[in-house]
Amino acid sequence: MALFITLFNVDGAQYLRLETIGRKSGKTHQVVVRYIALDNKVIVFPHNDKKQDWVANVLFNPNVKLYTNFGIFLGIAKLKRIQGVNHPILSIFTRKYGIDEIKKRYWGQTKYVEITIQNKLGNSNPEELYYGDLEAAFDTVAEHYDEHIFGNPVNSWLRAVSVGLMKQVFKSGDTVLEIGCGTGTETLSLASSGIKVVATDISRKMLDVLKRKAELMGLSDMVVPVHARASEVKEVLSGLGYEKFDGAYSNYGAINTEPKLPKLAKDLRTMIKTGGALVLGVWNRYCATEILGYTLRFKPRMAVARFKNPVPIGKSRFCVTTYSYTPSEISKMFCGFEIERVLGVVVVVPPSNLTKYLPKRHEFLKKLDLTLGRAFPFNRLGDHFLIVMRKVR
Repeated sequence: MALFITLFNVDGAQYLRLETIGRKSGKTHQVVVRYIALDNKVIVFPHNDKKQDWVANVLFNPNVKLYTNFGIFLGIAKLKRIQGVNHPILSIFTRKYGIDEIKKRYWGQTKYVEITIQNKLGNSNPEELYYGDLEAAFDTVAEHYDEHIFGNPVNSWLRAVSVGLMKQVFKSGDTVLEIGCGTGTETLSLASSGIKVVATDISRKMLDVLKRKAELMGLSDMVVPVHARASEVKEVLSGLGYEKFDGAYSNYGAINTEPKLPKLAKDLRTMIKTGGALVLGVWNRYCATEILGYTLRFKPRMAVARFKNPVPIGKSRFCVTTYSYTPSEISKMFCGFEIERVLGVVVVVPPSNLTKYLPKRHEFLKKLDLTLGRAFPFNRLGDHFLIVMRKVR
């Protein structure tokens, strides 16, 4: 058992995928969690903001599986309580993840889950593990994802900018493909404008939320939710009879988390009609405000964290491994498309994880951001950029 715990502590690993058995459905339930390994045990803290199904599942059935980069393990889980703020487990957890993250997600939590490793079930497939982690991560936040978007003024503004741009690019009567639709913050806006959206996502739970929202808004005929990895949309949609689209888009997510992006680029060349538009919202390689901000805070490693791909968990604000790109890199990868424009977003506005630095009256700052974001070189220096490309012969 000591060997297993040694494995859990290598490479500064911060996340694992935990599988429990649903107490009502009897089906497997997966969630991505932070952990520490201590005294032949794996320790996991639930978040402090809501009741979590996986914790209730553990109370009903303590048998769990742990999926990691170094194998799949079987364990027995037990819910325990910390003994005050000086409890050593809490101190170790805080040292690993930092006081800021603890205050944000775990402050006030008095319970934790202790997992005793029983044995190793086998080696893991790195590719399947990555996609499984990605799906589990978004499944976990699906029911509260809209709060993450609309509860954050910068995230909400990002979506407003992208929707405004796409309503200029696409027109009523078009059928467009969306890659990484999430819960439909952009999907439903386009559908309500008469644009039919075939909305794909890796997360089934995100799609479930989208379906409910589309039904409530009377837009079910305009939205086609499809479960698919970004790299497999062509094969999945072909099986459903969708071959050609008037255009496609993917904003703020799927492009930066898809390890097989060249395959997606190749597939889109065959799926979009000649003259059709492709709109991509991409997490940028060079963010001026982040570089400056972290430099002034004497955190040089974080200031340049995006420069190397992939950007590991812990070096970005995202809970999954992420890839950053420049507009030039995207243009080269998506050959067969011609750039129409590049719009930098969050150029002078603080990124979504630094909204505490956003002034209360920030409308002027947003207008300045949009103005600078249209001009070179500022359109290459935002937290994200929106790139509009057109399919050529």
